[in-house]
Amino acid sequence: MNTIKSLKFAIKGIIYAVKNERNMRIHTVVAMYVLIFSLFFDMTFLKYAILILAIGLVIMAEMFNSAIENLIDLYSKDYNAAAKVAKDVAAGAVLIMCGTAIAIGAMLFNDFSAYIKMWAFFYAHPILILLLSFCIFISYKYIFLGPIEMKNRFKGLLYRIKRKNEKSELNVEKQD
Repeated sequence: MNTIKSLKFAIKGIIYAVKNERNMRIHTVVAMYVLIFSLFFDMTFLKYAILILAIGLVIMAEMFNSAIENLIDLYSKDYNAAAKVAKDVAAGAVLIMCGTAIAIGAMLFNDFSAYIKMWAFFYAHPILILLLSFCIFISYKYIFLGPIEMKNRFKGLLYRIKRKNEKSELNVEKQD
């Protein structure tokens, strides 16, 4: 198998995990916010490297967990105590990595002056608080609905708007 095909399969795996695994969406959203808010901190190249490594390890652990769960589900249709243990251990590995990433984050983001700088920035730009609130709302929908359901709901909304506009055009034509 050539390298390009391998890369395509890997990207398909990432896309599948994001589309189908809620916990994967949680990790990606948290990672995005952590990276954005890290800009308020005076972090060195090494600190960013550690942060990105921690994020990558959490996402990798979640993907391994998903792969293990899917593989077990493929071969174990009925309840199986060994399958349960394997799934629980895989989930535990993700939990340990998340705890480790939180500890790393606590060490990297222990600069109180950066929090003051962040507060001052949002105080000076209150419209950005609205934008941040909107982004948090969209993130919530993305996590708990997933990208496929969000797309379907958006299409449904557009369809209803289109139908409503067509009905109002018909009503205008009937009145003429």
